[in-house]
Formats: sequence, structure tokens, C-alpha cells
Amino acid sequence: MTIARTDFEGDINVGAFGVVTDRFVFVSPNLSEKDMDIIERTFNLPLIQSTIATMDTVGLMVAANSNGILVPYTTSKEEFATIKRSSEVPVDWIDSKMTALGNIIIGNDNGAICHPEFDQKARDTIADTLDVEVVPSTIAKLPIVGANAIATNQGAVIHPMATSEEIEMLTQMLKVEIEVGTVNRGSPYTSLGVLANIDGMIAGAETTGVELAHISQVLGFV
Repeated sequence: MTIARTDFEGDINVGAFGVVTDRFVFVSPNLSEKDMDIIERTFNLPLIQSTIATMDTVGLMVAANSNGILVPYTTSKEEFATIKRSSEVPVDWIDSKMTALGNIIIGNDNGAICHPEFDQKARDTIADTLDVEVVPSTIAKLPIVGANAIATNQGAVIHPMATSEEIEMLTQMLKVEIEVGTVNRGSPYTSLGVLANIDGMIAGAETTGVELAHISQVLGFV
């Protein structure tokens, strides 16, 4: 079990650059050797490396769990082919004008919630690809449910302004302990500041000792 605190190319929003499941890690191929070394040492899982719509911020654009990977329609055919070739799980596009899927879908291997404005077709694609039940919801009354939570199969840390109803809904869907918290000295957007699965975690360099201890506890590391 490894816990690291760092930045990627000087950016403390480490979660913007990758997606971690219990089965694989999806990251930009343009991260430095030092950053890749930290990722490989922390998670020791197969790597999928691709940009999304030429961007390195794949954590903002991709939603995934151990069962599947969702990418936005802006993903190029070459990128899609690269992802499919290096992945052992289903990969599908979501045909929606909302493309920052990592910001608007949050899930683990038990369930997921998504932006309330996804149509039924998009929700069906999410459910089929991730192989979980999906319901539309908000966190802190905001539709950016993916940005507002970091979830693993062990726990989830979500936006401090989340309502008790939202926490209850998320607890039912993800089937894990959920607590509110922050990262990187008070940021409520925990998924932007953390990469985590049940075996390891990388938090942004500005994350305080208190924040790190709290996230580690909720995600089951202590």
C-alpha cells in the first residue's frame, strides 16, 4: 500500500491527468518519466496511455471503473483505437455535448451517479459499459458529480457542502463509507486532487497532513 504526495509537471491537480481503477491505470502518455515512475510504483497495474481529443487531462475527460471505460465523442478514431488495443475491458463513446466525463460521472465497481442532464441513451451507455446501476444526481447541489468526489471500492470523499440526502443516495449507489473532505489546502474538488484505488493513493502536493490523514482513513488505508 503506497501513499504519495506530489505534483505532475508542477500541477497539483494530479487527478486531472489520470483515472485509476483496481484493474488498470489510464494516464496521458505525455507525463514525465518521474511522474510515470510515481504512478507505476504507487499502483503497479497495467497502463493505458492515450490523450483524449489531443488533451493530456484525461482524468477530466474519461470515466471508468474495473469493468469499462467511457470516453467523449471528441476522442479521435486513433485515440479510440489506442485505448481499445491496450485495454482488457469494454470501451465506448458517449454521444453527448457534455464531454468532460470525468467531471460529471462518479462511480466504482458497485454503482455510479451522473450529471442530471444526461439523456436516457447516455445513461444506458454508462450503465452497460461500467456494468453498474446509474442514477442522475448532484453533489453539493452541483451537477459536476465527478469533480466533487473521489471514490474507490473502499470509500469516497466528497464536497463539504454535500447534503445529507446526496450522501445517502451516494452511499446506496457506491455501497461504501462516505465522508466530506477537501484536498490541496481546502479544495472541495477531491477528484481533481487525488488518484486512488484500494491499494494506493497519490494526492496533490498542497494537500495538508490533516487532509491526507482524513482521505487515507475514509479510503481505508489506515
